[in-house]
Amino acid sequence: MNRTSVSLIYGAARKTLTFPDAFLAGNPIAPRALAGARPPAEAFAEALAHPDGTPPLRELAAGRRVAIVSADEFRAGLQKEIMDVLMGEVVAGKPASVTLLFATGSHNPAIYTRNLAPAAEELARRHGVNMRVHGHDCDKSPHRELGTTPMGSPVFMDELLLAADLRVYGHESKHHYMCGYSNIDKLVLPGVAGRRSIEANHKRALDPDSRGGRAVYHPDPKRRSNPFAEDAHDARLLSERFRLEGDRLIEAPVATFALDMISEGGKVQWCAAGKPEALQPRMAVAVDEAGGFEVDRAKYVVLSPGGPPASQTLYSVQNCFDMALLGAIRPGGEALVVAPCDGRPDVPPEVRGLAPDANSKGLFYDGLVKLLALPFAEAEAWIRDHFELYLWKTHRVLRLLKVDGVKLCLHSELAPEKVAAAGIIPVADPQAWIDERAARGDGTCRVVDNGNRLFISGRE
Repeated sequence: MNRTSVSLIYGAARKTLTFPDAFLAGNPIAPRALAGARPPAEAFAEALAHPDGTPPLRELAAGRRVAIVSADEFRAGLQKEIMDVLMGEVVAGKPASVTLLFATGSHNPAIYTRNLAPAAEELARRHGVNMRVHGHDCDKSPHRELGTTPMGSPVFMDELLLAADLRVYGHESKHHYMCGYSNIDKLVLPGVAGRRSIEANHKRALDPDSRGGRAVYHPDPKRRSNPFAEDAHDARLLSERFRLEGDRLIEAPVATFALDMISEGGKVQWCAAGKPEALQPRMAVAVDEAGGFEVDRAKYVVLSPGGPPASQTLYSVQNCFDMALLGAIRPGGEALVVAPCDGRPDVPPEVRGLAPDANSKGLFYDGLVKLLALPFAEAEAWIRDHFELYLWKTHRVLRLLKVDGVKLCLHSELAPEKVAAAGIIPVADPQAWIDERAARGDGTCRVVDNGNRLFISGRE
């Protein structure tokens, strides 16, 4: 029997597994390499020289109070390169002041700006600008209330964002399991929003339309319904109607500029600059081209979420259940996820590999363990009534197990009893798992690599 070797990302390394050819449901799926990938500096320079819907950034920056908003370290990306080029353009315009905000959302800024904040300060010295570097804290940063979104979410925004009359968003886009696409809107909500705003927005993740591949700005009208994305989009637009003048909040429009991109392996595959509203529909098309797949569902799936941080914790691995697994597997199928879940060394042993910190572990993982015995309808009702951040992940894992009937297996470095307590089957030997199911002869297997950077939809 002929077999095919497949190399899957396993943390910072790779794991090679073999599959009988007759067992494979088509070629393994991984993000596509778009033609014309270029070094970041080259791609950014071209995009910034031809902005869409706005004057060049250095012209906009002249004499203005500028806030550059960057993603934090929760997701791998080219944040340093993005900060560098945006800083250079802003400084060239001779602004009145510059602040750099890390859009940490509800993440701990002490952890998720640990490397980027010193890098930003060094870049500021190199560019010769006296720049404030701020890691947003959804609980401790000063916020101002701006009103509510049309869906009723209260909008509290970081005062340092509101103090700027030019907001510059530097971002790297991809598919997102709740917001449809990780996009510029997310730099504002949840990025620099207060906890009440984040919780109200994230409760919309319980709506089944809040999922990958859907967003209010998508060129395909059939893919525009996404309450989570719509709410975040409306919050950003609302924030751009206000600014702080001293201590006084006034309703006055501000200028905006965005640099958005897609990268893989340190090369930029797509890049554009200009007005956020002009870029977002183009971004969705480019992200779909790079990482959107429609497939026939298979009974078995073997899936890697990708490298760190996507593979470090069960909390982060959950993203690829929504991104890749749901669309690839039949209801009642079996999935093997390969991810070390080895965590960061600075995290306490009882949390390491399960979640990024004790708070998210207590809600996501402990909530999953606690609610596992309940029928799904009762568990869902409890989550709605007691909603806090991270419980949406618990909700989605419970739905996968109880509604979709997926038997979820995990090959990791976690203690087997911790995996089993969450309703997931620990697997010590992934090759034996594959061989056993291939021998059954009752279905084929879809193989997915780097599942946190793509989106799979199943054919109806």
